[in-house]
Amino acid sequence: MEQAFDYVHELLNRQMALRAKIEESPIAGEIHLSYGQDFYQEEVRSMGLAMIRDGWATEGEQLILDYVQEHYPTQVENERNWINKMMHYPEAITDTFIDNVLAEGYRWLQGNVDMPNEHVIFYPVYELDEFGKLSLELGLNTLVNLKNPNELEQLQGLIYYRSSGK
Repeated sequence: MEQAFDYVHELLNRQMALRAKIEESPIAGEIHLSYGQDFYQEEVRSMGLAMIRDGWATEGEQLILDYVQEHYPTQVENERNWINKMMHYPEAITDTFIDNVLAEGYRWLQGNVDMPNEHVIFYPVYELDEFGKLSLELGLNTLVNLKNPNELEQLQGLIYYRSSGK
């Protein structure tokens, strides 16, 4: 159970650091978080999935679902579906994968959490969405420019294709 405690402790530390970054922003009072567009939810998702991958399936899933139940109670079933997809579809970051993403015309990898974080989940994107733009405004390090080889070195995490297109 010590390892599960370590995950939760790391999550709480990351959330406190995130809260500090957001509160320092001049647009902090204007931010309205919603299901799937919530920086705190993404921290919980990343940590919960890491727990699941490391053998703490029940605890990891419950961590994620507890957050959603508290903040977005009507979305619990959608979150269960998201967890199931994330256990089957993420891919490791390899040079070949990056080459393929570039060949498909993607320009960015948008992470779901502030980096560095070994549990980040990246989404290849053509153009930044509102969540990505908000991350930039808040000074969060969530974007990787695919045209900059320096940003691709030592990249940790997983990549997941979202179902939205160009």
